[in-house]
Amino acid sequence: MQYDSEREIITVSCYELVATARRKMPSPARRNEHKKTAQSKLRAFASEYEEKEYKIPFTLNDLDFELVCTSLEAENDEILVLRRTSIKKGEPTSDVKKQSEGEGFITAYAAAVSKKLEAVKIKYVYVDTESGVSTERTDEVELARLLRFFEKCKGLFSAYSAPEIERVKVRLPSMKSLKFPYNNMREGQGELVRSVYRTVARGGSLFASAPTGTGKTVSVLYPAVRALGDIRVSKVFYLTPKTTTAEAAADCISLMCDNGAKIRAVIISAKERACRNGLLCRDSRELCENSGCKRISEAALALYNKNIRTVTLADIYEVSSEYKVCPYELELTYSELCDIIICDFNYLFEPDVYIRRYFDEGGEYAFLVDEAHNLPDRAREMYSAEIDTDDISVPLSSELIGPMSPLKQAADEAKNRFFEVMYPYVKEEIRKTEEGQEVGAQHLNEPPSELYGIFEGLLEVAESCLFDSVRSKDSERTARTRVIREYKMKLDSIYSALVRFDSSYELFVFYESGKIRIKVFCLDTGLAIADRLSRGKAAVFFSATLVPVEYYKAVLGNDRSSETIETRSPFEPSQLSVSVIDKISTRYSDRDTTLLSVLRVIACTASVRRGNYMVFCPSFAYAEMLYKAFSAKYPKIRTLLQKKDMTGEQRKEFLSEFHKADGSYLVAFSVMGGIYSEGVDFAGDSLIGAVVVGIGIPSISYEREAMSAYYEDRYEMGKQYAYIYPGMNRVLQAAGRVIRTESDRGVIVLIDDRFADPIYRKSVPALWRGMKYIPDAKTLKSELESFWKTVDGNK
Repeated sequence: MQYDSEREIITVSCYELVATARRKMPSPARRNEHKKTAQSKLRAFASEYEEKEYKIPFTLNDLDFELVCTSLEAENDEILVLRRTSIKKGEPTSDVKKQSEGEGFITAYAAAVSKKLEAVKIKYVYVDTESGVSTERTDEVELARLLRFFEKCKGLFSAYSAPEIERVKVRLPSMKSLKFPYNNMREGQGELVRSVYRTVARGGSLFASAPTGTGKTVSVLYPAVRALGDIRVSKVFYLTPKTTTAEAAADCISLMCDNGAKIRAVIISAKERACRNGLLCRDSRELCENSGCKRISEAALALYNKNIRTVTLADIYEVSSEYKVCPYELELTYSELCDIIICDFNYLFEPDVYIRRYFDEGGEYAFLVDEAHNLPDRAREMYSAEIDTDDISVPLSSELIGPMSPLKQAADEAKNRFFEVMYPYVKEEIRKTEEGQEVGAQHLNEPPSELYGIFEGLLEVAESCLFDSVRSKDSERTARTRVIREYKMKLDSIYSALVRFDSSYELFVFYESGKIRIKVFCLDTGLAIADRLSRGKAAVFFSATLVPVEYYKAVLGNDRSSETIETRSPFEPSQLSVSVIDKISTRYSDRDTTLLSVLRVIACTASVRRGNYMVFCPSFAYAEMLYKAFSAKYPKIRTLLQKKDMTGEQRKEFLSEFHKADGSYLVAFSVMGGIYSEGVDFAGDSLIGAVVVGIGIPSISYEREAMSAYYEDRYEMGKQYAYIYPGMNRVLQAAGRVIRTESDRGVIVLIDDRFADPIYRKSVPALWRGMKYIPDAKTLKSELESFWKTVDGNK
């Protein structure tokens, strides 16, 4: 829907009228959505018809609407409805069929009224996304029947006119007149606010590097809300990698509401988290009392009537339990009534879980991407996939799948064929390790065509067996269905990645002790991300460490003409001491030799002033090595070690140690890129120093080397894009834990001789420009004593 303030009319599309009346969006096929066969077939059908547009006015609850229908028509007035979908046994999916037939009736009604026709012929054409095979049906419908259907849709649609009226008459004007929710803007904040508004209003992309303390969240959300009020965009999606930043966005929305804005927002939680019953509905809807969606419309309106600023999962649970509806589906349905949707990166960028009701067709959306430095690696995981012979063989070892099951036979044949096809590519590369294990690896610029056939055939059998298992009545149905479904999801993942394969991908083939493993690896996330961004109008990428910005522009899907802004830190250089120990190597081969030197630097840093210090290392193994050696050498200093796979309770206990005001020394050993190196605020005296050991670069691997070659060929920046810039971001995030507020004071010590390289010097933030290069622990102690003396003198 879109409100025309000059004409005071809300325009609604045919799709919106039918989908809203049904209150259930169609679910396009997930697989093969990129396949060109179906697309060319659709164009061939459409070429025989002429596109026309009809506008039908109607009134609901004293509010004027205008239905806008785009129609494909033949010379004989026949209406064509085209759909690309999955076709099983000659029929499209139920959702697609109901939605397309509804749109066909509404479009036919509009044409009949405009042309004064007594009946209209509607031709429905469904093209299978996988094969391109089409099926069609023709229906001739009289005007009286079309009118009844239109009135029925209007009646169901009317329940949602109240939220739309409130949005148009109350919410949008309140956002339009909203003042900045603080009395004063910090330095650089005004420029950021203006840049964000300009980008959201006009379209395009903005890359904003805004240091900690700038007030990034409000500086980005506030202008986006103003753009909503000015009807420059229809919705704002606040995309984030973790819960803490989602909560910060919700707090900011609450602040703006306190200052007069009437905003509706929702935090979308993952389906696995939203479900309280372990996704039992995937096995059988009968197992979960809240799996239904029949009352989803009532539930969404009930939630709307609670007038909650930002709906959270707790609110969803309360209403979903009352109406016995799926909490995840309630989240999505309620989101249609909202102005701002807060959700994980996945819900826009993940090819298998993105929110289809918004991003299949796209719209006038603004994407606000928080902690954007995390997106390249996250996206690379989303667009890559792997599978091995054991994965393909799962049905063979499952007792739940009968010995005569066609899936067992298909899996056995696929496993053997998979090995036959891929082994020749890696055969010449196989070598024996010192332990006598045979290993080998090879990479290909294009997958063998046989791979597609292997997985297409296996998927077809898996889908059929899954359907049969769900419909069966035996006692093992639930367990068997779960096994087949997980197996199919694995096949879907690798097949979808193969379908997406282009020049920005490579295929890796690994041989390990008789097994073949392949990995479809996304080298360049930029192209895939650009495709997802095309589903909206504007995107704002922001982070405290979005440097160097040219690197992030390349890997986040934008050409180098996109707008950029780097705001000045609100903190003064006098708040921070940054020292670089550039005479110590922390390379893997040198760690035993330089161990004592590193320990002396850590001890020296902590000895100058009592307080809490964090030592960030490139790996868990190195962190444990330093922790054990430091604890043995300095037993009187309290130490902590971050371990792999810590539970929530263990994390809380770890962090609680930093809030003990006992005046002691605490040195905690952690890892760069881990849970304590970003997204955690150690404000005040909870952390007064960080020692970063190493340059944080990712480990050398086949994948990273392929990335290096790709970016060297494209930008002549292979090593930088594959290793140095991702590594430096880990360093900056880890060191950024020290200064979080204007009253904080602290020290950062970087240990590695490579920090002296000019390429690393260019990657540091402005606040670090006064950093000093120091040769040894003795000189460092003198430097830190001078810093802390100045701090104490200024109190």
